[in-house]
Amino acid sequence: MAELTQVDKDTNIKVLVRVRPLLPREIALEDDESKKSLIQMPASDSKRTILRVPTSSSFHTQKTKTFHNRSPGSETEEEFKKYNFDESIWSFDRNDPNYTDNNQFYHKTGPDIIDHFFQGYNVCLLAYGQTSSGKTYTMMGNRQEPGLIPLIIKDILRQKEILVNERINCEVKFSYMEIYNEQVNDLLSLDESIKCRVREHPVSGPYVENVKEFLINDYEDFKRYLNKGNTKRSTAATSMNDTSSRSHAIITLSLKQTKFKNSGDSMDIGDADEEMISNIKLVDLAGSERLTKTKVFGQQDRMKEGTLINKSLTVLGRCINLLSSNSSKPHSKQSVVPYRDSILTYILKENLAGNSRSFMIFCVSPIDFEETYQTLNYANQVKNIKTAAIANKTKLATIPVQWDVLRRSDQDAIDSLKREVQELTEKLSKLESSAFSNSSDTNVAVSDNNRFDKLINFLDSETSKLRFENKYLKTQLHQRDLQISEMHRHINYIDREYESLNQEVHELQLNHQTMARNSLKGQCEQGLVDIANELELFDPKRMF
Repeated sequence: MAELTQVDKDTNIKVLVRVRPLLPREIALEDDESKKSLIQMPASDSKRTILRVPTSSSFHTQKTKTFHNRSPGSETEEEFKKYNFDESIWSFDRNDPNYTDNNQFYHKTGPDIIDHFFQGYNVCLLAYGQTSSGKTYTMMGNRQEPGLIPLIIKDILRQKEILVNERINCEVKFSYMEIYNEQVNDLLSLDESIKCRVREHPVSGPYVENVKEFLINDYEDFKRYLNKGNTKRSTAATSMNDTSSRSHAIITLSLKQTKFKNSGDSMDIGDADEEMISNIKLVDLAGSERLTKTKVFGQQDRMKEGTLINKSLTVLGRCINLLSSNSSKPHSKQSVVPYRDSILTYILKENLAGNSRSFMIFCVSPIDFEETYQTLNYANQVKNIKTAAIANKTKLATIPVQWDVLRRSDQDAIDSLKREVQELTEKLSKLESSAFSNSSDTNVAVSDNNRFDKLINFLDSETSKLRFENKYLKTQLHQRDLQISEMHRHINYIDREYESLNQEVHELQLNHQTMARNSLKGQCEQGLVDIANELELFDPKRMF
């Protein structure tokens, strides 16, 4: 029985804006004025982003013409654009006290993402911005400073181990794909000839067929698959970025949580009582780009890549514009959102306005006004979009296993298949064919296969349960060993304290006896002196 709990109905997409530091080619500029950040993020207000309009921009010139009557040096309202987002992340200058690195950024966002993920919600974290704006660094990071994706996955795997003590078995599966030239490529597949097409499920929405999923049990598994996928991801050098991403990359983590009922015995996991399935998409978009800046003139492959990147991002912008408009007018006629116009928007359909808790990070340049202004306006629209996240929990029926029936079914299926093989062999040898018999034989084979599939699924489920039970028991035994070791340490401590106290008591008793003996001896000696004095005083010789 599926229990759909819609807790977060009409939840807005969480919008975060991050400004990067200057790049080496920007630091090398001779004009100091052009190296000043156009972005301001006051330390006193973590939600505020202010964009300064440079005097050299066409926007500033047009506005100052309108306000030509203002006195020289006076500040017009149009010279600064002010925005409010869920978080404004200042990463421009490492020397500033409010500078935020990848790890600090993660601690502002990561806990919410992981909480939603383990509560059964679908989650999406998406990074957007022009090329060289810091998206890949924010999402992936490097060896010295890991990005959001490695930090999120590390904590997910830690939480997976913690939940073992709560009788919850977690299976985490990993897939990695890219959208390159409007085609989906599985970055972990060995067979590049397999086509990965986008399909749509009537309940769960769009999905990509033929994408392989791999079970990850620890962080080393994740790093191995990530490195394997990164070696196949499409990148190229442009004038704006030496390793510009030429594709949109999507990492998907699927989490299946199985909760076992407490049977009262700490060494027994009990029966499976509840299942919860959720997924998280971690999306690193290729950056929007202009030929005048990337300077890939004459490079047909690069120009085609850039054109299709811009096309998909343009469609994403149209979808966001319409979704924002629909959210602001809930009671009017809703516009049709063109998700299918791009592979990217089709895959992200549920994450943009469906069953998902979504976070969008907008990475901006500190000195490129036109691109930054466009990105901030874009982000301002996204924060109005609402999604309807649903946590899907499935109650599992506790039906006793009928082993005799399963064994009979297993044997019957084997016997039936043996007979089928024999019959088919005879028919092939005699070159006999019949439409009716073929239809009948096919139905028998399908029936047998169905029984085999059910048996295999059941055995897989039991095997998974036994693995988890073994892991749970090992955890419980390890905890008991720790408790026993702790008790031994307490006993040893008590023994040492007892020996110490016993020694002190013994020494006190000896001291007390010595003092008593010395006191008695002194009294005896004094008594002898007193007796001697009295005898001398009453000596008869002295009286006569």
